[in-house]
Amino acid sequence: MVRKIAAIVLFAFILTAPACGSSDETSTPANDGGEATSAASGSAEISLPDGWTMTDAISAEEVGAITGESMEAFPEAGSAAQSGRPAGSYIATGKTDAKIFFSVDVQGGEQGYEQVKEFTDPASIQEVSGVGDKAYVCTFSDGRTGIIALKGDAVVRVDWNPSAFAADPAEFGGELAGKLLENLYQ
Repeated sequence: MVRKIAAIVLFAFILTAPACGSSDETSTPANDGGEATSAASGSAEISLPDGWTMTDAISAEEVGAITGESMEAFPEAGSAAQSGRPAGSYIATGKTDAKIFFSVDVQGGEQGYEQVKEFTDPASIQEVSGVGDKAYVCTFSDGRTGIIALKGDAVVRVDWNPSAFAADPAEFGGELAGKLLENLYQ
């Protein structure tokens, strides 16, 4: 009797559970060039394999090319790459408090994009064009400057100490977030 109940419960679970790795996103049929295209304009899916880390997405050399500094990777304890929330930082060699933090929430969506605003000085928020689907720069409550970008469902955050990197926040953040997004969606 117990085996029968267990078998029925298992069977019901299998029927109602979503397939592993299934996606709500659809693809259009192959285009004239024979390639499948995403339903959204451009590539709407991150091209890196599941479980990717920030060092897979952007290198110290790429960050250094934007900052003009020699950069070293710095792992972030709060990174949750296996859960779709990788994070990592890069530190400018020999420069005090010169850490640039990167994070992505691959399923954050519009809600995640807006939620970050709760941790900012509202007067500091400025929209930025040309980065992802939309983006803004801001000053966080801890005084760090950052850019938040949304592309598809992915929410990208890049922040830094403005006294260590004094460049125009929209331009500097736009270059950093733009390079990360370029690498993610190639």
